[in-house]
Amino acid sequence: MIQAQLEVRNELGIHARVANRISSCCQGFSSRIEAESGTAFMDLKSVLNVMILNVKYGEKLTVAIEGEDENEAFESLKELFDNKFGEK
Repeated sequence: MIQAQLEVRNELGIHARVANRISSCCQGFSSRIEAESGTAFMDLKSVLNVMILNVKYGEKLTVAIEGEDENEAFESLKELFDNKFGEK
């Protein structure tokens, strides 16, 4: 299992287009990929769940990834965050 914090670095934070990119990225893996929201964990393969997180610029998202392709899933998700989801 991988647990890590990923910082949202794009100016607008996680909005609909970004939420779609995150969930599309996660859907490509068989691992369970979740993010902490208060006391619950949200499935990042769901666009709606990603949008509910309502993460703003500069905030960190705690993710938990578990499964046979967890390393590849983490690297892909980290790259997406590091590249500001293709935005400013």
